[in-house]
Amino acid sequence: MEKRDIILKEIQYWRRTKLLPEQYCDFLTNLYNDEGTVNNRNPITLQNLQQGNIKIWMFSFGIISLILLIGFYFSVFPWGLQLATAVSVLVVCYGYAGLLRNKMPVIGLSLAGIGSFLTLGFGLWMLFLHNLDDGIWIPIFVGACGLLWIILGFVLRIGLLHFSGYGALCLLYAGFAGRVRPEAGVWELQMLWLPLCVLMIWLSWLLYHRVKGVSGVYFGVGVLLWLMPEIDSLLLRWDYPAWISLLLIGKIAAELTALFLFRKKWIAWVAT
Repeated sequence: MEKRDIILKEIQYWRRTKLLPEQYCDFLTNLYNDEGTVNNRNPITLQNLQQGNIKIWMFSFGIISLILLIGFYFSVFPWGLQLATAVSVLVVCYGYAGLLRNKMPVIGLSLAGIGSFLTLGFGLWMLFLHNLDDGIWIPIFVGACGLLWIILGFVLRIGLLHFSGYGALCLLYAGFAGRVRPEAGVWELQMLWLPLCVLMIWLSWLLYHRVKGVSGVYFGVGVLLWLMPEIDSLLLRWDYPAWISLLLIGKIAAELTALFLFRKKWIAWVAT
């Protein structure tokens, strides 16, 4: 089974990098999937659901009931039990997301998304219940969520989760800059954000040569950071100049031009 999974990963890599035509990749994928169906012991399948497997339906009923009970009584749990419950649910979601990310990518990504949503939900709920929803606690929580998603996205090779972690840190950085320098002008914001853009693009190039599967995330963050000075001005500053929208359009045009000119290089980074 492990050997078959390795071969299927290689076929997907050939598909992404265009080393083999699409029809050959489909043929090889179907061939090795057919070999593995005999040994597939996963109980949660559409076939089992259609056949009315009572164990699967009872298991689903138990899981849904447990989630509802946690939701109803979470607010009356002691603080320690609330924390233990939240951590347990997150470990289950992220654990199964890691186990299923290759065999059932859709389910694995769904579990990772549910885990991320529950991370925010449980955290903000606990802050509200214990009157910690003002001051410094929410920024600390957002930063902790960002670091958690970056680590899990890197370890599990889930690009969207990895990217979301850097998105949370960007929001935290924007809020911090807005509080420290609320009067910052357009060119000062360029100096606050563009060095981070260069750093992320450089990390994308560096990781392309050293670590597989993550360089595309850093490249995507770098592309987003190129536009963050203008986004920061439009969303967080009230005294931005009238020509900021023209600057944003110009930077988008410059970014698309650079992406077109260097498409062979960055597509190779993203495809690995």
